[in-house]
Amino acid sequence: MWEKLMTQTIVFEEFDGIARLGFNRAAQHNALGKMELAGIESALKNLSADTRVLMIYSEGGRTFCAGADLGQISSGELTGDQFQAVTNQIADLSIPTICVANGNIFGGGVELAMSCDFRMAADDILMRVPAAAIGLCYPTDGIERFVSRLGVTVAKRILVGAEELSADEMKALRIVDWTASASGIMEAALDVANALARLAPLAVSAMLEIIKQAEAGSIDRVRAAQLTEMCGGSEDLKEGLLAKRERRAPRFLGH
Repeated sequence: MWEKLMTQTIVFEEFDGIARLGFNRAAQHNALGKMELAGIESALKNLSADTRVLMIYSEGGRTFCAGADLGQISSGELTGDQFQAVTNQIADLSIPTICVANGNIFGGGVELAMSCDFRMAADDILMRVPAAAIGLCYPTDGIERFVSRLGVTVAKRILVGAEELSADEMKALRIVDWTASASGIMEAALDVANALARLAPLAVSAMLEIIKQAEAGSIDRVRAAQLTEMCGGSEDLKEGLLAKRERRAPRFLGH
């Protein structure tokens, strides 16, 4: 059974190696204010040591996430830096993350999605970052993430062109990895999460770290060698090879 922790606007639950973080603020298009960001930070800090995958989704409403709460930013209660800090925390996690865009994605919600390692979109949603349409220069860290993950051309279409994209267009541009029906997206995403959770966690986290270094433009070869050596001497590798010989599913313990 899922172990659930819930605030008024954030749902966090864990079960069998999978954590799910849900936005529950449909009336505000699941915009993230000070309380929501604090709830997300708390959830990230309290991930179980046994958690292998994190799914991020919305609990309801037509919008997956509209980014930071603009009302709170206007009032000074919230800053863009606070929102950016949370997306950076998501991007820096050592476990795979899946954005389950089961509603439209707008503004900073797109960056939050890009902070995840994998993205799945409901086939009836739309995506848009309207910064250029309202006279806003998107934050530098966000621009850097769009460029590093999508390339210059797609980043220009999203940010400079402020294009509205359908789920099919998002998949064609490789903004999302998969699409699924609105009614079946959570089940489809859970299938992906279960597949990831069954993999060797040391190898997964090691390769994620090296990939993120490459994405940033420079691989620390010493650190990469240490990670490779750690995996090569792990009990997980022994188990993986033994399971292959015995033609059974491996039982990885993460050491």
